[in-house]
Amino acid sequence: MTQSLSRSSGGGRLALAARLSERQSDCLRLAAQGLPSREIGRRLSLSSRTVDDHILLACRTLGVRTRVQAVARLVGDDRRESEPRTFAP
Repeated sequence: MTQSLSRSSGGGRLALAARLSERQSDCLRLAAQGLPSREIGRRLSLSSRTVDDHILLACRTLGVRTRVQAVARLVGDDRRESEPRTFAP
């Protein structure tokens, strides 16, 4: 599994994106832009069925049931990693 997006989060756990293959992450990032599987496949030179398979495996890895939940989990994880803390404990 490719970990090109790996980052550590609080507590030493790998970020959610690090558990996904590069293709799974690519498909979810394009899905987050509202693209259907057919268009994602065209952009990545894959069939729409292969895109659906990548997204299904990403859902299983992230512990969610739907494409929308997987996108939300991935986007939320990215935001938590990049947002600066604006308060002091």
